[in-house]
Order: sequence, then structure tokens, then C-alpha cells
Amino acid sequence: MATGRVPNIQNLGLDNIGVQINSNNGILVDDNLQTSIKGVFAAGDCTGDRQFTHYAGYQGAIAARNILLPLKDRGVLSQVPATTFTDPEIASFGLTEEAAKQQLGEDLVSISHRSLSKVDRAVCEGTDTHGFIKIVYHTKTKQILGATIMSPAAGELISELSVAKDAKLSFDKMSTVMHSYPSYSIAIQQMAADVYYDKLKKSKLLYDILKKAGL
Repeated sequence: MATGRVPNIQNLGLDNIGVQINSNNGILVDDNLQTSIKGVFAAGDCTGDRQFTHYAGYQGAIAARNILLPLKDRGVLSQVPATTFTDPEIASFGLTEEAAKQQLGEDLVSISHRSLSKVDRAVCEGTDTHGFIKIVYHTKTKQILGATIMSPAAGELISELSVAKDAKLSFDKMSTVMHSYPSYSIAIQQMAADVYYDKLKKSKLLYDILKKAGL
């Protein structure tokens, strides 16, 4: 397992019908999971793509829909949330800070970082020694570009950020989404609030009004 796995596509008779193989020794598919032969679809690890159970399950459902329905849905995704279930968990999705800066330039990439030592739930449970939440977002639009989390429940936290990104909810707007306290996820709301208020500071008059109102 440590050295990796490769697709097992032997003895399926793929050569007999002309199904093409990709450079990862998996079954070649297009964005809709159709192979080089019309009407033949493939999904999951056999395609040579990232080997995640949730990704394979997602692709299986999309492939079934694309086979049965006239409208096609995209089954091959460029960004897939992933979690390594160590202690603490390590989860990530989207662009890293370095990749984002390479694509967009340093001026358009901002970072929000919080150590678990500043997360109340982690302090209460004694898990605050190691770990962090790091969110990469667009400096102007505040759209989430990616995240890396090392924390208990990192898999759940990364899923929330993945949903927000797909829904095009800007990072600062997550400050208005109520989270229960004390939870690990409330750290995301608090981090978003920091970005939100930094944005408000650009409008001094509005910021002063909100501050006087206790908001």
C-alpha cells in the first residue's frame, strides 16, 4: 500500500472492443466518463485517476446518470477533497498557496491561517499542541481557492470549505453562517470574520457605525 496501487484492467477484454488505455495504465475516459468506445463508460480507480473511495463513488453515480439520461454531467474533476486519517487528520483540496501564486500571481492570493492553539475546542480537548487550518483565497473576490487542515475532524472541515467553494460563497461571507460553539468548525467562521472586518475597514465610516452597534 505504501508504494501505491495501479489499475487492474487485465482480462476484461478491453482490447477486443478497442477501449484505449491512458498514460496511467488506466482506462481512458473523457470528462463525462465515456471511454473511447461510445456507450462504454468507466469510473473510479480503474481510470487511473486519484484513488479515493468518495471520488470513485461519485464517479459511479455520474456514470450511471450519463448512461441513462440524455443530458451529461461532468465526472472528472480537477479538484477533489482528500483526507488522510492519521492522528490528527490531514485534509486538503484545491490549490496550495504556492500553486495559487504561480497561477494568479502573489498580489491576488491571500492566506488565512489559524493554529489549533487558538481554537477553543482544541484547547478544551488537549489537541492544540499540533495542527492548523490554512485557507487560500483570492485577494479581491475573496473566493476560496484551496485549503489545508491538520486537525481532529479535518475531513469534516475540508468538506465544508469544499461546499462553500462549489457554491461560490466567498470566504468572508462564511462569517455570516452560524456555527455551533465550541466546535472545530467555528474556527472557520472566526477566520472568515477576520477577513470580513478587514474588508470593512476600507470603508471607515461604515466600520465605525458597525463597531458602535456592537457588530
